[in-house]
Amino acid sequence: MYSDDTFFIELCFYSVGFLSLAGAISLFLNFYFSSKVYRFYSVYLAVLIAFVLVVYYKNTGDFPAKTERRRNMNLLVDILQMASHFLFCAFVYFAMVIEDERFRKLRVYFRIFIWFTFVYTIAVIVFPRFMSRDFVVFLITRIVVIGLSIVFYIHLIKNLDRVFFRYLFAATTFVFISGFLALWDSFSTEGNSKYTGFDYLCYGFFLENLCFVGAFVYRYFKVNKEKKEAEQLYETQLYATKYEIQQLTMDNIGKEIHDNIGQKLTLASIYTQQLEHENTSADTKEAIGNISGILNETLWEMRELTKSLTQNSIAEQMIYDLIEKECERVEKLKIIKAKFLCYNKKLEIETEIKTIIVRIVQEFIQNSIKHSECETISIVMHSNSGKIVLVLTDDGKGFDTEQRYTNGMGLKNMKKRVKMLQGTFVLESKLNFGTKITITLPIE
Repeated sequence: MYSDDTFFIELCFYSVGFLSLAGAISLFLNFYFSSKVYRFYSVYLAVLIAFVLVVYYKNTGDFPAKTERRRNMNLLVDILQMASHFLFCAFVYFAMVIEDERFRKLRVYFRIFIWFTFVYTIAVIVFPRFMSRDFVVFLITRIVVIGLSIVFYIHLIKNLDRVFFRYLFAATTFVFISGFLALWDSFSTEGNSKYTGFDYLCYGFFLENLCFVGAFVYRYFKVNKEKKEAEQLYETQLYATKYEIQQLTMDNIGKEIHDNIGQKLTLASIYTQQLEHENTSADTKEAIGNISGILNETLWEMRELTKSLTQNSIAEQMIYDLIEKECERVEKLKIIKAKFLCYNKKLEIETEIKTIIVRIVQEFIQNSIKHSECETISIVMHSNSGKIVLVLTDDGKGFDTEQRYTNGMGLKNMKKRVKMLQGTFVLESKLNFGTKITITLPIE
């Protein structure tokens, strides 16, 4: 009896404590990722805790050797051990399946294990004396358990290139080592070992479940990362589709303006020029000349507008020229000043990136004119280490970023465009101190 054995009592106490902690982690993960893996593992831990408690109760309570009560306790310990073996393999099987559906081919071994555990439990209940005394039956059952476990173990060895399987492999290895040491301790001492291998099993429980918890934590962060990447990819693809539709619409609008309205304005300009030559009245001639000038100016602005709308025009020009033209257009309004500084006027980037940069510049200029009451817009662009940096500033009244930023569609559109290209978007603004936006985009 071990009622006064401090080491045995502490070993049981710490084993139950650690297994309970692992069980709490498993229940937490099952709450967020409902899966047979975590359910089997939770039941497995519950059986291990029951096993440790029964062994503790058996060896500290009133259960003298070679008595009916002692034999029944030994049978209960044996049933719990067999149940833990089955639940261990069930957990490993489903853990392999959630990682790769190809491992469903191991289902036949899993079902064999179910039936074997069921038959063994029934046999212990129906023939308790025979099962407790026959060494051959004990040896055969352990060989079957080891054989079925090795099937799963071999498949883990073949897939050690996966981090998750490395954790499972390490845990299974500790189970085998602790189990063999426990058997060796029992047989080599002919049953006279103080703890009959129980201490080795407890060490194994600690090491194997440490690996299992590591595997769960790894998978938890891996799943979260994959989920975020999938969401980001979905948003990028969705925005790319919207952008493609928007660009196609803008191309159609630009072509329609050029082919339809442009032709009519050109015809009207020709008629006014003809009237100007035919009319001899000075006042009328001057009025017609003014109309002709307005029509020609409108035609020029319309052509510039159609160029900015169509992607072909953007593809054919340098990014420097595109932004410079946007600034010139602002200057002609004579409302505000627009300054543009670029350290590399020959910078070549992909059409998609150029288009998005131009749209962001247009959006910023429009927002500044409508809302900021600024006098000057400044645009600075430079490239460095495979990245392009665009700094947009105005000297307007600024705003509270916590309030206005959440509701501003223009700013949201700019940020979405930047996110689509895996770039960074930094907004700075204070009341009466203007607004500054710094955008960094990868160009390689």
